[in-house]
Amino acid sequence: MLLQQRKVFNPLGDDTVSERKLIGGNSTGIANLNSVKYTWASKLYQIMLNNFWIPQKVSLVDDKTTIKNLTEHELEAFKNTLSFLIALDSMQTANLPNLSAYISAPEVNALFTIQEFQEQIHSQSYQYILQELFPNLQREEIYDYWRHNPLLLSRNKTIANKYQKFVDSPTAENFKVAIAADFALEGIYFYNGFKFFYQLASRNKAVGVSKVIKYIENDESTHVSFMIYLVRDLFNLDDASDRLILKETLEEATEAEIEWGKAIYGDNILGVSEKSTEEYLKYLANQRAKPIGLGALYRGYNTNPYQYLEDSDKRENFFETTVTEYSQSTAVGGWDDF
Repeated sequence: MLLQQRKVFNPLGDDTVSERKLIGGNSTGIANLNSVKYTWASKLYQIMLNNFWIPQKVSLVDDKTTIKNLTEHELEAFKNTLSFLIALDSMQTANLPNLSAYISAPEVNALFTIQEFQEQIHSQSYQYILQELFPNLQREEIYDYWRHNPLLLSRNKTIANKYQKFVDSPTAENFKVAIAADFALEGIYFYNGFKFFYQLASRNKAVGVSKVIKYIENDESTHVSFMIYLVRDLFNLDDASDRLILKETLEEATEAEIEWGKAIYGDNILGVSEKSTEEYLKYLANQRAKPIGLGALYRGYNTNPYQYLEDSDKRENFFETTVTEYSQSTAVGGWDDF
């Protein structure tokens, strides 16, 4: 059975909290945020709104010098990582409206709207990095890496196909597959690349880029929380088919990301090895699986091999820029239902 998109205006709708549903609800189309059913959405809304920032506020002047100090392997990994992150955020920006069109709870729709905006800021951030650090021909080459890198093309297709399946056939089952894929993308795919940039920054290379990446990661952490809430409300973990969708999607993402990390970084980046890549991603998969009720997917992977990067984040000066240096929304009024 196909899901029905939310109507622009539905005079016969019912917005009372008791009748409100995530999908398949009979909403009026009016964004009644005075009373909300999903109180987690109002809390998360405040956090996401307060995360507003502008990439151009981060200076990349020093990076123009330090990028020249990258090794051949580091520079190639830098380009491949940027290309992959660009693809991820591009697909998110394009796909989020396809999902939100079926969300009938206005407080949850508000989160999709903010997330889509943030993904666009992330795309702008990558454009800014490329503009500041690479000549025009290299920028275009990096955008088009997927055309010449079979592994990158395969990664992009795997993600896009799960989204496209729902667009082509918007059933409740395919909606769950798309949400599970969204959760895997937000929770697994980005982080190997983030850690690569932090490794460079720990050696005073591309420090400005890492600051931009850190702000992107702050946004992505809220997106992960958003997906966790959606999964908890949409999936029945007592149902074997629901558990299978989530388990297979997370495991597929993890294995694909391990393959990617080993191919792009291998043992050629200081601080990164094929062993640490696998350890980190299986650890991360466990961290994503536990909050949604799946438990650990990989036994024995309970330690983050890159914990020292997170610890140094708190004590080293390459992330010392404060939020006051950014265009930031620091005092946002809003929903009172929490």
